[in-house]
Amino acid sequence: MQLERLAPGQFSLNGIVNFDNAVEVESEGRKLLEEDIVPGSVLRVSLGQLLKGDSSTLSVCLSWIRLAQSKRGHLCLSDMPGELDALARVCGIAPILRQNTCPAS
Repeated sequence: MQLERLAPGQFSLNGIVNFDNAVEVESEGRKLLEEDIVPGSVLRVSLGQLLKGDSSTLSVCLSWIRLAQSKRGHLCLSDMPGELDALARVCGIAPILRQNTCPAS
C-alpha cells in the first residue's frame, strides 16, 4: 500500500503515485484515513517519501483533503516535493494546498 500509518493521525505517502495506480492509492488511503478522522481531528500526511508523482497525485491529495473536511476534520500535507509543488502552481491549486500545509512542528 502507498499510504502508511506511522502513528494515530500521522501518515506517509510512499513510492510512486501516478495515473496507473492513483485510483487504488486513493481508495486504499481513504479506508486508512477514515479510521482516524473524527470531528476536530488533524491528520498529517507526509509526502517526503514520495518517489514520483504527477497531477494524479495532486488529485489523490485533494480527495483526501475533501474527505477530512466532509467529516469535520482537517488533513494537512508536509514535505511536498518541489516538482509536485511546481505542478500545483501550474495547475492553479497551490493556494488550496498551502491552506492545507502542516505547520512546522
